Amino acid sequence: MGRGIARLSALALGLMASAGPARAQDEDTQLWIYAVATGEVGERTTLTVDASARWREDRRGDEQQTLRATVMHEVAEGFALGGGVGVFEAGGETEIRPHQQIDLNLGRFTARTRLEERFFDGADQMELRFRQRIRYTLPLGKSASASVDGEYFNLVQTRDRGPNQPRDQWRGRVIVSADVGERFTLGLSYLYIFTPQPGATDLVNHVPQGIITYRF
Repeated sequence: MGRGIARLSALALGLMASAGPARAQDEDTQLWIYAVATGEVGERTTLTVDASARWREDRRGDEQQTLRATVMHEVAEGFALGGGVGVFEAGGETEIRPHQQIDLNLGRFTARTRLEERFFDGADQMELRFRQRIRYTLPLGKSASASVDGEYFNLVQTRDRGPNQPRDQWRGRVIVSADVGERFTLGLSYLYIFTPQPGATDLVNHVPQGIITYRF
């Protein structure tokens, strides 16, 4: 178990260190708290609802509250299709975000491919974002686990029509979670976000996270 945790930590640090080149960075620290409810609502069909509060500096868009629902249907063993919609509020502005998703489960490895249509107040056009995440999970006994994941973001279409806007983002995360009773899981994680800025200082966010999950 100890060697497994060490390998997970080394992999996570490698992902974070290699997210971008060695150049000037503008860094900040945020805090995100998630509440998640998930369960089966039909044969091979799962509903997940998540809400979060995200404490951020004004220059990062101010504090944000989110609510999102996702429905996934397993069409073959380890392969699910679905989608959903989310509402994101920050700084007095609202974002509506439908998404489509593919989940692939290969045992300890899982992959999530997501396409998001983002509608912002006052934007020139809809923003279209592609996301690809790969996660490895290591069991820690019967009721606990540790995970590490990496996710790549690309803005296929930006909300504004101006040139030279940042389009890529890289995220790396380490998660430790444990079951509390039959229906609840508590998790703690650290998320590293790297956003390269064309012709400007790159952005780095350090995000401790708390997660409580209820299974119905």
